[in-house]
Amino acid sequence: MKGLILTYLIAAFGTIGALRYPLIGLYVFAGFAVLRPQFIFGFAGDISKISLVVAISLLIGWALQGFGSWRLGRARAIVVAFLVFVVWYLVSAAQALDKVGSFMAVQVFAKLVLPFIAGITLMHDEKDARRLLWTIVLAQGYVGFEMNLAYLFKSYNVAGEGFGGMDNNFFGASLVCTIGPALMLSLTSKTWYSRGLAAAAGLLILHTTLLTFSRGAMVGLVAVVIAVVVIMPKRPKYMAAVLVAVLLTVRLVGPQLASRYGTILAEDEARDASSESRIDLWLDCLKVVRAYPVFGVGPWNWAFVAESYGWPPGKSAHSVWMETAAEIGVPGVVALLTFFGLTAARLWPIARQRQTEANRSESGLAAAVVLSIVGFAVAGQFVSAKDIEAPYFIALAGFPLLKNRDAVAARVSAIVVARPVQPRPLTAHRGSVKPIQGFSGRR
Repeated sequence: MKGLILTYLIAAFGTIGALRYPLIGLYVFAGFAVLRPQFIFGFAGDISKISLVVAISLLIGWALQGFGSWRLGRARAIVVAFLVFVVWYLVSAAQALDKVGSFMAVQVFAKLVLPFIAGITLMHDEKDARRLLWTIVLAQGYVGFEMNLAYLFKSYNVAGEGFGGMDNNFFGASLVCTIGPALMLSLTSKTWYSRGLAAAAGLLILHTTLLTFSRGAMVGLVAVVIAVVVIMPKRPKYMAAVLVAVLLTVRLVGPQLASRYGTILAEDEARDASSESRIDLWLDCLKVVRAYPVFGVGPWNWAFVAESYGWPPGKSAHSVWMETAAEIGVPGVVALLTFFGLTAARLWPIARQRQTEANRSESGLAAAVVLSIVGFAVAGQFVSAKDIEAPYFIALAGFPLLKNRDAVAARVSAIVVARPVQPRPLTAHRGSVKPIQGFSGRR
């Protein structure tokens, strides 16, 4: 009951505060998108509209602020890719085979797109990005807390069945997206209690990921660990943190999990039916792409055509990328891949820069976004998590770093031009040069 009261208070604060400071509404909306309070506090009845109220207030506040600033800097190409994806999504929905399903998909998609576009124009600096990451990590950490509470004290694995309308694989992909940000916040936060809070949230998220029994999430988790080793400075404290995380993961993987995850790399004859069906599903998605290469069959329409390929009605394709290509065509999936890929590529040099006390926080934020995208990109190949909000909002946290990149370079150049380095005159100190005997310098 206390958690429900707190949720109502946060919603009220976000709704009222967003009218004056729209970013408050963005933080609350992103947190609720991950927390999904209507499922955690289901005993309270239907509270599914609570996020909608916050979103409307956010959009009103955004309009009152003149729709933010569209000075995008190095994030411009990324935003263009996202907008191309949105336009292609809408055009594909307009010519879908089953327009009723696509209309429902557009409604769901709009709940993500409009706050996301508002966030592009409203987030300006590193503090805005850090607050958004903290909101998402703490919300996911609380979800992990509830999952672990049910598993440890009620002997019921809720995560293995899914959460918030997501199946276990979808839920696992959502969790993997937030492990990297939790790790980076625990390493780059300035106070011991904030580092401890991020580490606790990361541990809860990690264990919940394993409890989903999702092999796609496990592959994504392995990809995140590899990316961490590549990105992180090779300093003892960072490597120790990675080693501790790996050892905890190994310790938490029990015999049941190990036997299930062991089939990921199994030979053809040793794969289970689920693994084989994924490959067959992907091949059938490619058949759809071949038949409808430009606009696909329409959003949420793969389930509509799956039956014609011998699958049960409503069968998921178990891949974000394959299902997106089948539903909105090759240009649409290329735009989506460009959005995430270009975000990671632009942030990679910032994450890998030589760390100093001045840029440690900036590098950590960039690394957090890159790790999230890596986890989502890999896990998404095995999960149809097209409408997952976490990776989009975490990618949004990287935009302020890119938007300000050109401005910082311009300021540095202006300082250099305004204050050119003057060559120092070559002067000889008295007694420092000895005359050569027999030479007076005259002819």
